[in-house]
Amino acid sequence: KFHGAAPKNLRTPLAAMPCAPRALVAAALLAPRALGCTVVAVGKDASSTGHPMVAHTDDSGSDATDVRFVRVPRKQWPKGSTRKIYHWVDGYPRVVAPERSDEYAPVNGQRPNEPIGEIPQVPETYAYWDMDYGVQNEMGLSIGESTTTARTVGFPAMPGKPYGYCHIGIEELSKIALERCATARCAVETMGKLAVELGFYSADSGEPSAPDLEDSAEALAVADPEELWIFNVMTGKNNASAIWASMRIPAGHVTAIGNSFTIRKMNLSDSENFLYSPGVTELAEENGWWSPKDDAPGIFDFFGAYGYTPEVKGSADPAADELAKNTIAFYSGRRMWRVFNLLSPEEGAKLDPNRGNLPHTKDPYPTSVPAPARSVTPRKVMSVLRDHYEGTPYDLTVGMAAGPFGSPNRGPVTPWGVNGIWERAISMHRTSFSHIAVANANGSCVTWFGWDSPHGTAYMPWFCAAATGAPEEFHSHDGSQSKFSTKVSWWAFNLVNQYTDINFQLINKDVREKATVIEDEGEKLVAECLAKADKDPTTRGRELSKCSNDFASKKVAEWWDFAFSLFAKYGRYSITHNESTN
Repeated sequence: KFHGAAPKNLRTPLAAMPCAPRALVAAALLAPRALGCTVVAVGKDASSTGHPMVAHTDDSGSDATDVRFVRVPRKQWPKGSTRKIYHWVDGYPRVVAPERSDEYAPVNGQRPNEPIGEIPQVPETYAYWDMDYGVQNEMGLSIGESTTTARTVGFPAMPGKPYGYCHIGIEELSKIALERCATARCAVETMGKLAVELGFYSADSGEPSAPDLEDSAEALAVADPEELWIFNVMTGKNNASAIWASMRIPAGHVTAIGNSFTIRKMNLSDSENFLYSPGVTELAEENGWWSPKDDAPGIFDFFGAYGYTPEVKGSADPAADELAKNTIAFYSGRRMWRVFNLLSPEEGAKLDPNRGNLPHTKDPYPTSVPAPARSVTPRKVMSVLRDHYEGTPYDLTVGMAAGPFGSPNRGPVTPWGVNGIWERAISMHRTSFSHIAVANANGSCVTWFGWDSPHGTAYMPWFCAAATGAPEEFHSHDGSQSKFSTKVSWWAFNLVNQYTDINFQLINKDVREKATVIEDEGEKLVAECLAKADKDPTTRGRELSKCSNDFASKKVAEWWDFAFSLFAKYGRYSITHNESTN
């Protein structure tokens, strides 16, 4: 059942959007990306836990983000009921949907959202942690997201958008996967099937007059306790249906996604390692984007065919398009190189950091690289998320690339008249939250969640098997990113990060030390809580909830005190230790 679909004869053919105005594309490349997120994922044999990990940074750009960490409970549904599909927004409230969770119920005169579609509901759905995208469910299924470029664009079927008739975005796809699946394979197959049937759109696709091909598609890393998969999805022909591909990452590998597709050469006959939509090559062949002659028999280069590159030859403004091309190449590629460099130094040393990452890059970066067995810990992934290319030629904390006092933070917009942009680090001033979801087996999975910029947060553990939601300050309606409130935990971390820019080198050192203490305590807590909870299966979920909630509330209170102590220590452009003359 769909709501607001345009008749087929009104559908606008938008499959070949490289014809979009070049000036618009080039200008967009110099502005902040709406959802320029980074994904880092680790296979089970490379993971110190023996199970996969998926990390995500939510780099919200100039948009506000709804900073509520929500628990969607396990539910049973009446026979014949339907599952409503919504168009999610970035800011507060991202959705008002009381049937989903009490934490999404209307308050202060809010009205429930109107769905843009419905599908048959299943008898029972799993509980999961939720943000703008689903995070981790009670079975350990874990997800990280990164918006990508593509050659097609789609728009939602909703009031005010007569040109839109697609009915599902990556937000709802990720949540339905967590509601219905225990395995990564089930998740990618479920999401792919729904995307094809309902029509996929990206929330950042712009308008038909100015389509945003940089942000018109999506990529996910999806893990269960055994397997790690990559999922790439884009709108299909004529702003309809979807084209998707999924690849299983080898168990001993690590992978990275930085706002581009990463699935390259697919073996279309290897269903153990590759899954894809029906007719996956057809649109590429119709438009001359790919030919069977381009690859060996049965092989299809998904990114090569469907990734977006600004056309320079024949352009009305070749200089602008060359700049746009280079920007896309390194905005994505540098992060891929850095993740591989940090998590697999031997393999990373084989890669050229100046190669970039475009659909037709010669000798492109691999989708994943092997890492030493059991070498990647959750703490190591946290360190990657905090990275600004320290110690490399691209270091944003030293030299002319750094701001005052070694600050890596850059404003949201490149100064007018400046060609190019600053290096795009993994840790960003505009990150609203990040997480490392560890897909441990037997209900022992945990998500390490941190508010605001990774370089200025403390990651705290949340159990996938929790019986209740997070403390009130993690999903409060009292404040938002446009309304300060000491009752909203995000503000404690944002306040510290903002204040740190007074002297980043000095203050961030204190922040990192404080975060290390909390994370050390969190690691001990996880082991202790699981051991205690496992003694009584009947109370296990409640015990895990109490354990993580008590810890989180205590540490948020400490972080507020820590923030105010920084005001005293570093205020007045000096360092004050005590009241003496010394």
